[in-house]
Amino acid sequence: MLAAGLLFGSFICFVLPIGGAVMLMRRKKGTGKAFLFGMLAFIVSQPLLRLPLLQLVLPQYAWFAVLQMNPWRYGLFLGLTAGLFEETARWIAIRFFLKEKTDIEHGLSFGLGHGGVEAMLLVGLQFVYMLFLMIMGKGALLPVGAGTVFVSSLERLSAILFHTGASLLVMHGVRRKKVRYLAVAILLHTLLDAPIVVLQAVFGVGIAGIEVYAALAAVITLVAGIWCYQTPKKQE
Repeated sequence: MLAAGLLFGSFICFVLPIGGAVMLMRRKKGTGKAFLFGMLAFIVSQPLLRLPLLQLVLPQYAWFAVLQMNPWRYGLFLGLTAGLFEETARWIAIRFFLKEKTDIEHGLSFGLGHGGVEAMLLVGLQFVYMLFLMIMGKGALLPVGAGTVFVSSLERLSAILFHTGASLLVMHGVRRKKVRYLAVAILLHTLLDAPIVVLQAVFGVGIAGIEVYAALAAVITLVAGIWCYQTPKKQE
């Protein structure tokens, strides 16, 4: 079962985003560029900016330590900063580097790049390494079970769906020259991430409940993004 879970997780983290991007490249010119800039938007906004700020800079301040003691405020802070950093990075990449490439295919590819590279870096590379250990006959050394791997894989699937929907919203806002779509994406990102902290710390919700919530939030965001592209301008 562990091997099946690792294969499933590797498929979600690598085959789904890359395969999806390849299919879009065959349909629309410029989707490959959108995929790459989606990847860059995540790498710049999170590993290079937000995470060092959270892990290295803010812990030096007393107010941050106090903030961490309140799950409501801390959850909101984490969710809001994730939304501000990632959605703003999306907007900058699309606005300045993907001019005239704002069709729905470009948005889908951008989202696959953003969510895909996040999945690869957070768990995908670990899954591949663990598969390698199993092939080498060292599977008994692995500290995780099949259940944990499957849950992590489904979590990444939800994240990819969310990032795809949020990318569509931001890209649609850029092509319509309306900043409110960026604001909506930031709000949805906050509503996705903040409750993950609050639900567990305040209400004792387990992993299953949190994953169900994340999946629902992801689907809602994706549907909203697709809806924007399919709705006539006058009816938006």
